[in-house]
Amino acid sequence: MTTTSPPPMTMPDIERRIRQAIAPSQLRQWLTLNPTRAYRDIILDWLGIGLGLAIAAEFQTLWSYAIAILIIGNRQYALFILAHDAIHGALHPHRRLNDTLARWLVYGPMFMALEDARRNHLQHHRHMGTAADPDRYLHTFEGKNSPLAFLLYCSGLATFGKTVLKVTPFGRLLTPSPKTGATPPQTLLKDYVKQRLPVLIWQPLLIWLVWLSPLPIWAYLLLWVFPIYALVFVPDEIRAFCDHGVLRHPAPVGDPLRLVSFTPPWWQALLLAPHHMHYHAEHHLWPAIPHYNLHLAHGAVRDRPEITVRPSYLGFLWRVLRSLPLTAKTAIVSRN
Repeated sequence: MTTTSPPPMTMPDIERRIRQAIAPSQLRQWLTLNPTRAYRDIILDWLGIGLGLAIAAEFQTLWSYAIAILIIGNRQYALFILAHDAIHGALHPHRRLNDTLARWLVYGPMFMALEDARRNHLQHHRHMGTAADPDRYLHTFEGKNSPLAFLLYCSGLATFGKTVLKVTPFGRLLTPSPKTGATPPQTLLKDYVKQRLPVLIWQPLLIWLVWLSPLPIWAYLLLWVFPIYALVFVPDEIRAFCDHGVLRHPAPVGDPLRLVSFTPPWWQALLLAPHHMHYHAEHHLWPAIPHYNLHLAHGAVRDRPEITVRPSYLGFLWRVLRSLPLTAKTAIVSRN
C-alpha cells in the first residue's frame, strides 16, 4: 500500500495556524491603541527633522550638511514607518484622524499618497508568499541572483521605477482588478491629482520655508528630496528584501519560509527598521498591532518553527552576497 505525503502548507495556512494559537484576551491587549503615542511619535520625528535643518542652517558647511541629511532622512523614514501603521488603522483609534495624520504629516511632505500606498500594501499582506504578491519582486532572487545584480538592487536603482509606479493610481495598470478590469487613463490621472493634494500644498510650502531661512534655495533638493531617496526609499527596499527574503531559488521553494523577524543591534534597527519594524513576522500575523506592542507578540511566537528570527540585517545581507548565485541545488541550505 502506498501513502502520499500531504501537500506543503501555504503561507495563508501557516498564518492561520499561528493566529489560532493565541488567546483572544492576549490579542486584545496587543491591539490596544494609545492615541497619545501617535502624537508623541510624530512630534518627536518632526523635531528630529527640525534639528537637522537647524544644524545645516547654522553652520552651512559640508559636514553640517552631511549630518543634517543623515538626521533628516532617518526621521523621514521613521515617519514613513508610522504611516505604515496608519495604512492598517494602527496609528490612531479614530479612523479619520488616523488617515489625516498619515496623509498630511507624512505622505504629503514626501510626495506620496495614502490611498495608493494602502491599496498596494494590503495586497501585499493578502498575497505574501504567493505569485500574486505585488511586492514579490522585492523578496525573491529574480533579477538579483548575482553579486553585481544584488548590489544594484541594494542601491535602489534597479527597482525605483516599478516601486514608485505601483504606489500611484497608475499602478493599477500593472494589476487590473478582475472585477472591474483596466481603469481608463483619464480616471487614473484624475485620481493622481486628487490624492496628491497634500503634496501640492506641502512642496511649495517647504520651498518657501527654505527661501525664508538662511539656507540656499537648492537646500530643498539636498536636504529634503535627496534624503527621501537615499534614506527612505533605499533602506525600505533593503528591509523589504530582508524581511521576506530566503536563501532559496527558485522562489516557490522559499514561500513557506517568508515569515521573518529580526532582533538587530539598536543602530541597525534605527537605520533600517525604525519604530519596531524589525518585528515583521508579527506584523504580518496581526497587521493592526501598533508598533509599540509588537514586542509582546514577538515574545509569544518567536520560538515557533514557522518563524525565522535573524540577529542582524547586515549579517544576513553579507551571507546573501557570499551565497550568490543561487541555483535549484542550493535550495537545501539553512533557512536563515
